[in-house]
Amino acid sequence: MNVKPASGLVAWCLKMSNFHGACLPPFGIYILPSRLADQGLVRHEKIHWVQYLRMGAIRYYLTYVWQVLRYGYRNAPMEREARGEING
Repeated sequence: MNVKPASGLVAWCLKMSNFHGACLPPFGIYILPSRLADQGLVRHEKIHWVQYLRMGAIRYYLTYVWQVLRYGYRNAPMEREARGEING
């Protein structure tokens, strides 16, 4: 997995959504440059990368969107797993 500093459109989208990082398979993990040293954030996004490897890209995106719509962002099982609240 490749952790990259977010720039351009990705950085703009992160800032507009009030997020500091995003896992965008198969392209990589993007973190706002000001947060690259935040190992908790990097670890969180790396767990999303492992979810992608486990599920494949299509299932990863469909499951993620469905969970956020059904449970809300904070309670989505994939987000809870990335925060270390549940095991995958």
